[in-house]
Order: sequence, then structure tokens, then C-alpha cells
Amino acid sequence: MPESGKPRGKFLSFVAHEIKNPLATALWSCDLLKRMEPGDRGAERAEKMLDVSLRALRRLRRLVDDYFTMERLLENGYDLRREQVPLRDLIEGAVQGLAEKEGFSTAGWTMELGGGAVTCDGDMLRRAFRALFEHMARGKEKNGQLSLTAKGGALHIRTETPPAPLIPPEPEDRASGDPTGAVLGFALAADIIQSHGGKIEERDGGLLVTLPVV
Repeated sequence: MPESGKPRGKFLSFVAHEIKNPLATALWSCDLLKRMEPGDRGAERAEKMLDVSLRALRRLRRLVDDYFTMERLLENGYDLRREQVPLRDLIEGAVQGLAEKEGFSTAGWTMELGGGAVTCDGDMLRRAFRALFEHMARGKEKNGQLSLTAKGGALHIRTETPPAPLIPPEPEDRASGDPTGAVLGFALAADIIQSHGGKIEERDGGLLVTLPVV
């Protein structure tokens, strides 16, 4: 995401385009439902239209939520809580959140989690980790298996089928049309981690996240 004060037209145009697509899909589905005869609205075709609309709206919700969170972080509009949280708890909470996500599986993931705690906003860092795990797991195959190794304030994320590139370009420089609405996810995760004094880098074929330890 462009830094504060730099031209941001390309980024804003990209976000607007990403929002327009699921919004148009949801409106189209609702319009078709409205045109149906009342007796047909409980039929299989109507159920499919509802599913299409709900998927589009979920994608839209994630895009909007990620965008406004990035904006607030950029303008220092977030009052981040600061509490000591074990890194293990942050990672396990992020994995559990993904395990409960429809259409996503964490089966087969391996974790080697040592000690260490960070001073952070726990909810925000779990959100960042979820986005990074999702990015890595959806690299070259859907629901790829991850290996998570944590020690001190460092987390190494690896998979046999990593995305290429490991660290994606800025959202506005990527192809549009992510059906999950996750196109801003990596950039948001990077912003959250940076706001906690940490960084993301490539290491040994995976991603290494480092955060200041307590």
C-alpha cells in the first residue's frame, strides 16, 4: 500500500474495481430472485442464486474490512492494545480461526512452537497470522499443508507448494479478481506486523516473521 503522502490513485482505483465485481454479482443475483415467481423462490435455482449472492457479499465484506483497517493503520487511527501474549497462543488462535472457515482445511499442518511472548494487540496479530497462513496454504494448490516453527519472537512458515512469489507485489500491481476477497490480506498483514515493530522476509523457501520479544 502506498505510504502516506504519496500518490494513491492507482491503489484506490484497484480497490474500487475489486469492490465493484462482487457488488455487481450480488445485485445481479438479487435481481434474478426478485423476478422469479413467488412459488419458484424456494426451488433449487433460487438456492443457487442465494449462494452466489452470499459468496459475493462475504468477499465484499472482507475487502471493505481489510481496506479500512489498512487506512486506519496508515493514518495511525488504530489504538492498538498492548499486552503480553505468548507467541504460541497467537499462532494457535490463528490456525483455529482458519480451521473454522468454510472451505478451508488445516488438516496435516505441523507446529513446533517454543516459548517467547510479544507485547502486542493480540486480535490484530492473530488476524495478520491468519492472512499469512492463508496466503501460504493457497500457493500452488488449494489448502496446502503448512509447517509452522516458532522460537522466541520468530515464526517460520513453510509449505511444499509455496506461492510464487513468496512475497507478493503491492495489491495494485497484482491481477484482480481474487474470488476469496483476500487480495489485500498480505499487505494488511505486513502493515499490522510493521506497526508492532516486526517484519516479514523470505527465508529458506518460506516466510520468516520476526517480532520484538518481551
